Amino acid sequence: MIEGVAAGVTDIPVIIFAFDRPDYLATLCRGLLAQTQVRVDPSRVHLVQDGAVSVRTGRRHAVPGRIKRSIAVFREYFPQGHVHASPHNLGIAENILRGQVLAFETLDAPVAYFLEDDLQPGPLYLAALEAMREASEPFAARVAHFAAYGDHRAQLPGPDVGWRPLGHHWGFGLRRDAWRRIQAWLQPWWAEIRRNDYPARNARRILEVWRGCRVANRVSAQDAANELACADLGLARIATDVCFGRYIGQTGDHFTPAVFRKLGFEGMRWAEAERFVLAPLEPALLDALTTGAFARYAAWRQDRLDQVVAEMDAAQDDPDRLASEAEIRRLWHLLLDRRDVPAVYLARHAGRSTIRAVRRDLVRRDEFQRITGP
Repeated sequence: MIEGVAAGVTDIPVIIFAFDRPDYLATLCRGLLAQTQVRVDPSRVHLVQDGAVSVRTGRRHAVPGRIKRSIAVFREYFPQGHVHASPHNLGIAENILRGQVLAFETLDAPVAYFLEDDLQPGPLYLAALEAMREASEPFAARVAHFAAYGDHRAQLPGPDVGWRPLGHHWGFGLRRDAWRRIQAWLQPWWAEIRRNDYPARNARRILEVWRGCRVANRVSAQDAANELACADLGLARIATDVCFGRYIGQTGDHFTPAVFRKLGFEGMRWAEAERFVLAPLEPALLDALTTGAFARYAAWRQDRLDQVVAEMDAAQDDPDRLASEAEIRRLWHLLLDRRDVPAVYLARHAGRSTIRAVRRDLVRRDEFQRITGP
């Protein structure tokens, strides 16, 4: 048990994000139903399920059968739960945003718990989140994300539980007011992200977004963007130093089994003890976390951003630049073996469409498929 946390059923909504890994989702759901001190309310559990095919590009990002299986798994474990299945592929960032809008706008919850399908919660995971929520409530205006998967390398046994900076966002609590501030800060990032499917996001252009900010990071993904927002806004992202859950995502958008092992997650286990005691959350710790995060990313912005941008520009052109007439003619020649380009095509796309869009259009043509073969 975790001292100071009342046993019972939490009234905090639980939002689960899933895509095409039904086996992982089953592990998460079993873990939620096995909670001991604080149990989940099945009627407050929501599956935010992404779809298979991008409406923007028509690209298939998953096998539809796996998505159907994911929904079936959730309904098997939570028949009273709610399924929010997207008809199209949104990508990680948009699907997570959809779940947060559900929690904070549709359900009007002041705080919610968000779980990705690659987290296996230990039996005290919800109790740990409840303890963190209560401990941080006096500092609600200063604390955004909080999670309880701890320091997986140290594997501290307890019973004393301390605080540390939060890393990844696998299973976390988030307050609505902080979320609103973060989303306002992220609007320029969203404008760039929405140009393309999420896996094809333009990292170079996102670095250009960071030029207009006080902080920056090389990573363009949504976790990193949220971390930058919090750093600039002075919002703390906190975690326990004891593990109450474990990361199981050996395969996914950012992990392979080799990376999983290299980062030490293979041996990750949650701590087991009769009792745990969470240390008080002190203002000095929040000061250290927020000032440290800002200093780190402000220094990267000052010392590294220009160099990284120059390196990227030297290595690759921007695929989202507007295509010139000369570039379109070269693409027609290289991809279709055509020396002449229809005037109507040039009028429609030269200086109007991106290189990425023109290239996508040409490779999808029957003529390209015919001359390149299977």
